[in-house]
Amino acid sequence: MSPSTVRRRAPRLVLAVQVTLSVLVLAAVGWLRGEEVVDDRGSDSSEKAFMVILAIALGGAVTAAAVTFVNSKIGLFQ
Repeated sequence: MSPSTVRRRAPRLVLAVQVTLSVLVLAAVGWLRGEEVVDDRGSDSSEKAFMVILAIALGGAVTAAAVTFVNSKIGLFQ
């Protein structure tokens, strides 16, 4: 390829790459937002129970970390 051919094709190539990346990013954002949600009413109750237990454990861990952090900061001023 001659340099003039590359110069003529470069803008189209850049545009094609930009369009492709934009479509991929928009598809990923749509997937992350859950725009195509599947009906979940028939999900397993043990799965729901596990998620509740996981949420409670995570909340407890965050609370414990926050209390420890605050106590360490209070200890600096005593």
